[in-house]
Amino acid sequence: MDTNILVTLPMTDADRRRLTERAVNCRVRTSTPPGATAEDLGWADCVLGNLKPPAVLERYPNIRWIHTPNVGLDAYAPLAESRPDLKITNIRGIADHPVSDHVLALLLTLARALPRVLHTAGNPCNWGAREDYGPHCMTLAGKNVHVLGYGSIARCLVRKLAGFDGAVTVYRRRGEGNDPHVARFRALGELTSEVREADVLINLLPSLPETRCLVGAPVFAAMRADALFINAGRGSTVDEPALIDVLKNGRLCGAALDVFTEEPLPEDSPLWSLPNVILTPHVAGRFDGEMRAHIDFFFDSLERVASADATTP
Repeated sequence: MDTNILVTLPMTDADRRRLTERAVNCRVRTSTPPGATAEDLGWADCVLGNLKPPAVLERYPNIRWIHTPNVGLDAYAPLAESRPDLKITNIRGIADHPVSDHVLALLLTLARALPRVLHTAGNPCNWGAREDYGPHCMTLAGKNVHVLGYGSIARCLVRKLAGFDGAVTVYRRRGEGNDPHVARFRALGELTSEVREADVLINLLPSLPETRCLVGAPVFAAMRADALFINAGRGSTVDEPALIDVLKNGRLCGAALDVFTEEPLPEDSPLWSLPNVILTPHVAGRFDGEMRAHIDFFFDSLERVASADATTP
């Protein structure tokens, strides 16, 4: 495999050892902050990791393949026209468990009002907080949890939600489906009329023209004031100013967000200071062993291509 591989993944020492083990008969460079240089990009045949901005690949036709750790490929979608020869891959399903776990963690943190009573070194909590804790928290048993999207992450999530003894409604393009863990399927077009029944709305929608700001002012206006909202899909699918408005004015109980319209979230965003909001910096898909999985997938794929080329007459 006479291949030049540029690696931009964030790696631990164990990941680097695994990279060395797998990169037999390949030439490898690892980029360091602030990122890949023009010389690196001109040298590479393949990239294992991300390039920012992705459009830089338009200037380097020598790069024939990029494998990204991203859950979605929307950041690279514009390259489909400008670089139709470029192979763009990720690992389908790799984020199902970490993202669904993260959503559950955010949901339970909101539902149990943990910020009110959670003690850390930087956020001390006194024992007196228990006196008025009850009215601010809830159990998920018997609650209506509505999930936007029905991809592999959503399917993984609804299996886990079944253990909380609530009722799950799933919205997809067509309001049809057969899943023992889902009480009802509804079409996305029914969201505004149906969401008033939701105790929790979880957004897992991808970034598409038809999903842009789909969760907007009409949806938030239809939700109950005691409902919760969680977004671990894409920031572009939510009308962020509309969300901020209902949170500020008490028309939505709380929100937990892992993705945003603009990332990193601007320092002047009101979301930073709202007391009924929990933020995480787009980390839902991360987990231990993540980078090793990408390294192995990449080199397994490379070896299959080399093997196929070797047997082609």
